[in-house]
Amino acid sequence: MTLSFEKKLSARLGELNGKRLLVAFSGGKDSVSLLHFLKKNEGIKGYQLSACHVNHMYRKTAWWDEKFCSDFCEKYSIPFVSFRCDVPRYCAVKKMSFEHGARVIRYRALNDAAAGFNADMILTAHTRDDLVETFFIQAVQGASPFSLKGIREQDGMLCRLMLDITSEEIYEYLNKYNVSYVIDETNNDENFLRNFIRKNVTAKLAEFRKGYEENIISYLKDSVRFDSYLAEKLEPMIENHQADVLAVKTDVFESLNELEQEYILHRMGSACFRFERRHLAEMQKILDNEFSVRADMPDGYKFEKSDKFIRLYHGRNIAYFELTKPAGADSLYVPQTGKTLRFKGGWKDEELTVRNRRPGDRIKMKKVKDVFIDRKLDLYTRDTALIILEKNVIVWVENISHDASITLYVK
Repeated sequence: MTLSFEKKLSARLGELNGKRLLVAFSGGKDSVSLLHFLKKNEGIKGYQLSACHVNHMYRKTAWWDEKFCSDFCEKYSIPFVSFRCDVPRYCAVKKMSFEHGARVIRYRALNDAAAGFNADMILTAHTRDDLVETFFIQAVQGASPFSLKGIREQDGMLCRLMLDITSEEIYEYLNKYNVSYVIDETNNDENFLRNFIRKNVTAKLAEFRKGYEENIISYLKDSVRFDSYLAEKLEPMIENHQADVLAVKTDVFESLNELEQEYILHRMGSACFRFERRHLAEMQKILDNEFSVRADMPDGYKFEKSDKFIRLYHGRNIAYFELTKPAGADSLYVPQTGKTLRFKGGWKDEELTVRNRRPGDRIKMKKVKDVFIDRKLDLYTRDTALIILEKNVIVWVENISHDASITLYVK
């Protein structure tokens, strides 16, 4: 008898023909069932399998999970790689929850493994249970109205083939083929929000109203459709000025209705950090200000509003830097800003210092800060403007000075 699990996944195999697939392999029942099924059909469908395990170094028994995954892949001749990542330490440094930090680390490792195996797709074993639990997690954590979409089936290289498969169907498959798997004892630890919701919310709802999951899944599908509609209309308005710098023109933003503005802010924020409703409120406070102002956001990002642009960028983009142009060099690339300076005449022959602004900078007896303000330059433009010094004296400032012998190119 062909099981429901096999029928559902068999219907998806055509999408994998000829592809190089990397499976995220924890050793738990979900990923074991996925990898076992794919290996069983590998010769028929012509795809190539590999697997990646991430040891979060959180449990004393984590080494056993890693060994189980390695042995499983050796038994079935599946190319395998594992990463050991000190997630507790990473979360402490980054001030993240363990669940969030583990997810960040895990997907970084998967992307590295995919590059190493030259994979076309990364397959994860998220199930229908995960989809429903994620809905409640996002709601409890204060997700913005546009974040309640559950788990995307396709997200770049990531593909989740099992979102319509239940735990019962997985157990049935594993029992049929007598396939072993590991059990993470922390799945019973209700200090983790997902475990708490699984034991105290979804399980009890299933007893109270059978089939409630279908209503949530229908809602999530409608939410994804709504998101796709808004994305097609509004995402082209968001500009990538350089690495870690997202911007939208202020006049364009202000021409949108309130719902569209909130969506733009959501898309900008969620591209950079885990975006929640409270972050939307913080951004809106900045937008209510008449002047060029900015505020700190999670993970080192900053949000800024000015007359010309609304920007979200990482703090490293405005960190102090200083470079030296050697005597005789006719150009200098500034990687911090993506700009290139070209020099002619006497400036080519001189050794020069190139940096961004510092408190107290002056040019021709005027404070650089005051000149920037007089010219109504926004904070980001001021902090990334290039300044050239000769023998510790400022001789040229971007957006202020005019010298035919110094030319600025933006990549």
